[in-house]
Amino acid sequence: MACQVSVGGRGPGAVRVGRRWLGGSGFTLIELLVVIAIIALLVGILLPALANARKSAQAAKCLSGCRQMGLAFTQYANDRKNWYPLIPFNGTAYTAWRSGVLDQQWIAGGVAGLFSLYQNPDGRDGAPTGDFTFVGTGSYDTTQYTQPANEPNTNPPRPLPRIKDPIMRGYMEGFGVLTCASDKEDRYYGPMTTFSPSGAPALGNAPVKVPREPATEFDVIHYNVSYSYIAGFKTDEGVILKPAPLWGDETNCPDLSTRAWYQDSRDRQLDPNGIRPGYQYKWDNHGADGAQWVFTDGHADMVKFDIGDTFFNPNNRSNGQSVNVIDGNRSRRLQTID
Repeated sequence: MACQVSVGGRGPGAVRVGRRWLGGSGFTLIELLVVIAIIALLVGILLPALANARKSAQAAKCLSGCRQMGLAFTQYANDRKNWYPLIPFNGTAYTAWRSGVLDQQWIAGGVAGLFSLYQNPDGRDGAPTGDFTFVGTGSYDTTQYTQPANEPNTNPPRPLPRIKDPIMRGYMEGFGVLTCASDKEDRYYGPMTTFSPSGAPALGNAPVKVPREPATEFDVIHYNVSYSYIAGFKTDEGVILKPAPLWGDETNCPDLSTRAWYQDSRDRQLDPNGIRPGYQYKWDNHGADGAQWVFTDGHADMVKFDIGDTFFNPNNRSNGQSVNVIDGNRSRRLQTID
């Protein structure tokens, strides 16, 4: 009786005795290929679903963070005669304010200046190294907001108190809400105390940075903050018909003043046909889907349209969303910072 070992897919334990197979329970090659094809098909179906679920979870977390920031700003406003946070004015800002214009809100390192006065994630409290933006003299022990000694146009002169703590200190339990989980890159535009918004480098000339959630006040620097802030609002806005966006997803361009939301052509040169002024771009927090914002009435939602033109264009007074419907100059007393 002849006996031989199987090599044809009958399983490692199968043997042939005459014309019969004994033992073994393996797959044939065709069966194995069918199983592999089914697994590949399932993976192809599940991976996009898992990616979409993750994307939705990150968007929900971002929206929740925006709401939390709105609550923190409202708590601040309740202690400050209904004014949402403003970077303390320097002399230039006082002069501009007397002419009905809000300016210089970027002088403390942009929006990071609300939360930190010594933004030095590389060097900590030693000599500044790498990326940094500090306020005042640049010493951690002496840093303070830049203000004139006396409030302008007061007689007798009224001294201004020195503000040596970040104005949002005490209104937040941590810094996790400053960084969006979907934010994969930002640009570093240098120490913001040294230039005006119009003088910021163009998007393509600013190095790419990977945002990370700040662990301390030192780590709070504009590229670690995933959001923009519209400074100049109050909680009791009598001249605004509908709620306006207060805090929400930034873009990768320098979202400062009129440079916000790719309004400057210099910031669209990397993709002149793909980057639209007023909208998000593929590399922004949630891509081209839109931006999460909390509004002045406390509700939060995703904005998918041209946020700058809709809400802040001084010439756009035809829709009820514009802040200029009643007061045509209201947007002049606002300034975007990131």
